[in-house]
Amino acid sequence: MELTFWGATDDVTGSMTFLHTGSGYILIDCGLAQGDNDSEKINKLIPPIEPSTIEAIIITHAHLDHTGFIPRMVKKGFRGRIYCTPPTSKLMQIILMDSAKLNKEDNFYDSKDVNISIPLVQTYEWNEVFEIAGAKLHFIPAGHILGASCLVVEKDDKKIVFSGDLGRFDDPILHPHPYCPEADVVVMESTYGNRVRESSLHEDLEKFLKKVATEKRIGIIASFAVARGQTLLTLIHQFHQEYPEYKVRVVMDSPMMKAANNVYKRYRDLTLYSEDVYDALSDIDAIEFQKEWESLRKKEGPLIIVSSSGMLTGGRIGRYLLNWHNDTKAILLLAGYQGADTPGRSLLAGSRTLVGPDDEVFEWNGEIWHSDAFSSHADQGELLEWVMPSQAKKVFLLHGESSAKEILKGKIKEAGIKEVIIPARGEKFKI
Repeated sequence: MELTFWGATDDVTGSMTFLHTGSGYILIDCGLAQGDNDSEKINKLIPPIEPSTIEAIIITHAHLDHTGFIPRMVKKGFRGRIYCTPPTSKLMQIILMDSAKLNKEDNFYDSKDVNISIPLVQTYEWNEVFEIAGAKLHFIPAGHILGASCLVVEKDDKKIVFSGDLGRFDDPILHPHPYCPEADVVVMESTYGNRVRESSLHEDLEKFLKKVATEKRIGIIASFAVARGQTLLTLIHQFHQEYPEYKVRVVMDSPMMKAANNVYKRYRDLTLYSEDVYDALSDIDAIEFQKEWESLRKKEGPLIIVSSSGMLTGGRIGRYLLNWHNDTKAILLLAGYQGADTPGRSLLAGSRTLVGPDDEVFEWNGEIWHSDAFSSHADQGELLEWVMPSQAKKVFLLHGESSAKEILKGKIKEAGIKEVIIPARGEKFKI
């Protein structure tokens, strides 16, 4: 077998790794690069394998940086099968339809390409074995988001495990995922490879919710529409159930988040709190029409708004930030990782300048809170805990900023796996 590394080699996003089994090509994840200044240029690079010759695309989970290049592959001739778990399939459709709206202007792809892509999807449950190009494959749970998986590939007495994005072992609403099985080679993410999560999600959220309630503040939470939004809404619901004296109005404004809520409700039995998840996502104050948004403008607190995007790169959150940008008591909560060159990262670096939904430039004068505790990625300790049981002879690191990959590389080698490689875009390795 041969691996060709293409995406997520130089940054955190845009996952794409090609595997030649000896009989044909399989693409593991097919994501868009996002966030940094080179993303557009990276997405326009021509992949090293002709799309029409790829037998299958395997998707580990639904996030755009793992799925967003699929319609482009289809536009360029891919007609093989797309394999994933059932929840991933449902969430992926939501994400790709939203992405098509953003990518149609430069003819990158549009909704027609998404509509051609969706019928190509075939789903398998965790641990259900299927065969492609002479190899046996199966998914195992990865935590991170609903339906997220690691991929196990076996052929010719060799086993490769692709981590996808790994969740934390103490995810607030998802079951703990298993350790990496024994393998010859592991291809794994390294997003939090240089840090250990020290803050507490429950403590940070409780502090925020109490502050908004007792001081009658406006609280704006920047959230990813898929996974982060459902987790936050569930935790806020649980907090208000336990402490009704702090209950305030919670508004959700994100069409994609609303659609993802329905998927989480459908597959709520895959979560730790099926009843709470269902109740939290069913009884939500969602903004859908202009008049509902107008009723919130200039409103005083206490009020909590959950909107996307999580790194302030777009979405409806801009109108809330613009509306309350002069309120020095307003709190913007950046709930999780902020990618390089994103507005969220710029705020953490000291900038106060943001761009509104109609390209208005304004200064945010409210407070800025940030917590890595909300990240759904495994931290350095959890990444090590996951990979070491594999007893792998070789580990490849993707999906991380350079410092994260280098530090994690050192930690893995110290723990006993001697060959740890940070591949470059286009590099090939025989397995």
